[in-house]
Amino acid sequence: MIQKAGKPSLFLLVFLALLSLLLFYLAEKSQTPRKAEFYDQKIKAAQLAGQAQEIIKREISRRGYVIDIQNDPNMTGMIGPQYSQITTDRGYIRDKLISTNPNVAAVLIDLFHKADLNAGDYVAVTFTGSLPAMNIAVLAACKVMDLKPVIISSAGASSWGANWEEFTWLDMEMALVNGGIWNYKSVAASIGGGNDHGRGLSPAGRDLLEQAIIRNNVALISSIDSENPTGSLQANIDKRIEIFDRELKGNSFKAVVNVGGGLAAIGSPQNGKLILPGYNGHLYEQELPARGTINILAERRIPAIHLLQLAQFAEKYKLPVEATPVPEIGKGLVFIQEKYSITTTVIYTVILLAMLWGAIRFDFRYYIYRNKHLFVKKNR
Repeated sequence: MIQKAGKPSLFLLVFLALLSLLLFYLAEKSQTPRKAEFYDQKIKAAQLAGQAQEIIKREISRRGYVIDIQNDPNMTGMIGPQYSQITTDRGYIRDKLISTNPNVAAVLIDLFHKADLNAGDYVAVTFTGSLPAMNIAVLAACKVMDLKPVIISSAGASSWGANWEEFTWLDMEMALVNGGIWNYKSVAASIGGGNDHGRGLSPAGRDLLEQAIIRNNVALISSIDSENPTGSLQANIDKRIEIFDRELKGNSFKAVVNVGGGLAAIGSPQNGKLILPGYNGHLYEQELPARGTINILAERRIPAIHLLQLAQFAEKYKLPVEATPVPEIGKGLVFIQEKYSITTTVIYTVILLAMLWGAIRFDFRYYIYRNKHLFVKKNR
């Protein structure tokens, strides 16, 4: 039997093209909004983060601080002043605003599940005062998933963070504990800033941070002594590892989470940019200029979650970069995703394949009928 030579009929090509377009259109229309994975946990975490922010906002009002509506347009209370005696570095107002979105806590639920965390797991957490709303999001996710965070903080904060002189991040932690939202608080804290000992701050600023650590009954991390009057960043990193291991009580960490750019946590400012924001499953394989707490713990082959460069973080995890007005809890791709109907797609695929098979057979038979004289001559 000879095969058909030349082009298929124009009618057949047009028919198949139109049929394909129709089925593709119908398949696209079959998309329906469906709840994302871990939807219930995400809703609870976002709601809890919002409640925690409200507690801080009420405490700010009680203490007589004024919320700057220009820099905190949603009046969250999570945006501090640009400068104060405990401001350690320049911050980026956009990152601060992104962190105030309570739905960030829902993204943390996704990241914790990606790290394969389960109830009762220990998580090493390093905070600074630079992103208090992000700190709250982490703890909200920990609470919902019943994790056990061991927290070590740097008391200082970059601009627009928790840098009210009498209301640091450590004070916020206590306000949340006293408010009954959860019982998480730092087990130890350093002054933070340059060299992790407040380099770049005035003596009065360093004294204010040390007072905050003392009044909140948190262990002070400092390597300043008579032999080393300026202290040592590496010594403070080593002390953090020692404290983390002591708090484990025979258990092991299943993940490490860092918020902000604390030098003792990330090792160097360059590391803060080189470590990808969000989930890092193999941070121990990455060659970096220095080793901070997050790097040393990640070398234990545990996943690391790095929360810095928040504009990039928001784009990566489908959060709005512009957080004004406050995004509604439960709205957005982190909660609801458009998904195709698998059953409908399979049916349309079968229909298209069947029509292709039938059209090819029809066109081939028509060709034989039209050219049957060629077959008769050949047989003779």
